[in-house]
Amino acid sequence: MICYLCSDELPVLPSWRTMFLNDIQQVVCMKCKSGFEKISGPVCPICGVPNDNLCMDCRYWETTEYAGLLQSGTSFYYYNKPMKDYLHQYKFLQDVVLAEVFASELHNKLSKTKAVIVPIPMHPIKMRERTFSQVDCMLEAAKLDYAHYLTKSEQTQGKKTKKERITSQNLFLWNGRPVPKEILLVDDLYTTGTTIRHAAKELKRAGATEISFFTLIRS
Repeated sequence: MICYLCSDELPVLPSWRTMFLNDIQQVVCMKCKSGFEKISGPVCPICGVPNDNLCMDCRYWETTEYAGLLQSGTSFYYYNKPMKDYLHQYKFLQDVVLAEVFASELHNKLSKTKAVIVPIPMHPIKMRERTFSQVDCMLEAAKLDYAHYLTKSEQTQGKKTKKERITSQNLFLWNGRPVPKEILLVDDLYTTGTTIRHAAKELKRAGATEISFFTLIRS
């Protein structure tokens, strides 16, 4: 077996857990894995960015109509150069097999949550362009159940300025399915927090009472 990122050969270490418990195999070598920088130390209690207290962005959000929507948030990795390269290859070059790269970490982190996992959806046009949903595929690779309760009403936030993102309106619509009380929103990348908060607001309107979030990457 070869590393999905650099094509070096991976050592094959079969174990009884892999054979009988269907554990998730590692598909990236230690050298490539070491390039991803994990977030550690004190973090903002709402968004998970490294900070001793509430960060400036969350202080702003808590003065708006989105105040109190999020119980907490967590991200695993910084958006450094190796992570940017990974995300570009996965999302934009449509290398769908890279959904497996962080499968083990996602499973270990999220498999015991009591909340219903809700991935951030893609706009239908964007879905046709990329041919797959990157968040859904990562959750499936991690052997995690999830459910959709939202549809995307605007194509992208990627080309907007920070101010334009924060002032965006109605990014999501409820799809009409009965919404569980406790939800864990999941996305690949947290930037300004606009996407997560818009999704949380729509889910609160639909009946959710406790919403937290998890993202793989924090910019």
